[in-house]
Amino acid sequence: MSFIGIEVEPYAGWGFPVLLAAAVLLSIRAKAISWSGGLAGAFIATGIYLGGRWLGIGLLGLFFVTGSLATRWQRSRKEAMGVAQEAGGRRSWVNAAANGGVAAVLGGLAWGTDWVVPLAYPMMAAAISSATSDTLSSELGTLYGRSYRNILTWQSGPGGADGMVSREGTLFGLGGAMLIALPVGWGMQSWPLALVVALAGMVGNWSDSLLGATLQRRGVLNNHTVNFWSTLIAALFAGLAYAAF
Repeated sequence: MSFIGIEVEPYAGWGFPVLLAAAVLLSIRAKAISWSGGLAGAFIATGIYLGGRWLGIGLLGLFFVTGSLATRWQRSRKEAMGVAQEAGGRRSWVNAAANGGVAAVLGGLAWGTDWVVPLAYPMMAAAISSATSDTLSSELGTLYGRSYRNILTWQSGPGGADGMVSREGTLFGLGGAMLIALPVGWGMQSWPLALVVALAGMVGNWSDSLLGATLQRRGVLNNHTVNFWSTLIAALFAGLAYAAF
């Protein structure tokens, strides 16, 4: 079956559900996710697999593994700073939906329309790129940033506060976006597509900071809804950029 000009591999029988069940159970056992997070993650992974096959699952895996490691990295120091993720870093269904919901819906859309919507795949990859970029930027930027500024006013402030950015955090975010973009370019044999995914990831990252500096500080949005909207913005950016090629 052709998708964005290439042949999409067929379904892999029982390979995916077996791998999914094992991954969910191991993640719960490792206390990386809660039971609700595991159930939500299973639905999200299914949507991404339907729309992106094993490459899509690989991207999701990269996000989950690097995000979990970054969350646990020097957790005691983050707790002392007051910026550690809640629930001991264990992700619930809310975390899963906020970071992966957009990608899952787009994957389901690509599958449900028999791939007649070619923008669905780059948009899905962009949403994952945004989630990865933002997670690494926030989790590691708060540890290694030397100077933090409000992205809206550019005034100095404490690291970890809503809307605060640093040069180091931005570099970590760029690394996260590239971590997703490079496999896309290799797997789809399209480096322009990889560039779109990388740029979209950073757009989502910056959108997260802008929403944090404005609507989140005013109590209109919380961290989860900010994550959701930033991944959606990244997906829309990728769709517009890819359509322009």
